[in-house]
Amino acid sequence: MKYTLPLVAAGFTIFILSCKPIETNPNATIEVLETFSELQAIIDAGDHDVLVLNFWSTTCAPCIKEMPHFNKLNAEYSNKNVGILLVSLEKATRLETHIYPYVQKYGIVPEVMVLKDQNYRIWTDKIDESWYGALPATLIIKGEQRKFRFGSYESYEELQTDVDELLYKSN
Repeated sequence: MKYTLPLVAAGFTIFILSCKPIETNPNATIEVLETFSELQAIIDAGDHDVLVLNFWSTTCAPCIKEMPHFNKLNAEYSNKNVGILLVSLEKATRLETHIYPYVQKYGIVPEVMVLKDQNYRIWTDKIDESWYGALPATLIIKGEQRKFRFGSYESYEELQTDVDELLYKSN
């Protein structure tokens, strides 16, 4: 009887230590948006002081090159109410074969969504009138203020400068 309590405690300790920690992968499931209006609703919700939307694809070399900058931005601005949404414009049929594997392999942390709406001529003007849908493209929004960039960010500092310009600018 005097060995029961230590044996139970040792067994419980071994059980706790052998359990895998719960992973909090924000991209364990990737939402697929059927139409641009669904993305517009997310933009209009205004859940963040600043929202960074990056339009990308796994087949776009400049998109892949700049992706670490968005991961770093997510880590460094997590306490500044900056939302980051990575919007893939690939066909949803590539979700399992290309998008999930890329996101997992490279540890992409900002939220990823797939926009199926291929009617670029209809909705790209709502992002920026100068944009025709080529990738990568980034829109940074703070209230009514918008900053659009077509092309990749060559450095994290370029992205940070654009975000800071809106984040610290008064309305």
